Amino acid sequence: MTALDKTNFAQVVRLMWIDDLIDNEGQINRGDVARGFRISVQQASHDLALYRELNPRRIGYDRSNKIYTQIEGSKPLFTAGHRLAAFEIVEAVREHYP
Repeated sequence: MTALDKTNFAQVVRLMWIDDLIDNEGQINRGDVARGFRISVQQASHDLALYRELNPRRIGYDRSNKIYTQIEGSKPLFTAGHRLAAFEIVEAVREHYP
């Protein structure tokens, strides 16, 4: 059983969203995740740590800028379809619960 198998639905959606943001923006920080999901910065940190555990060659941490950056040549954890679905879920919730 992998760490992903033990993860609840809400956290999997956050991981897919993280994966999508990294793929599109090339970077992410814990504030992005906290704001995107209205969760604590501590939970966002936990999600990013889990993401790195699941896909360690995807992002590196830039201590001076306090940001995770995409590693060149890395591959997403989830399919494009899954990442898009997570993005659309987040956008739908934002529209209805601003």
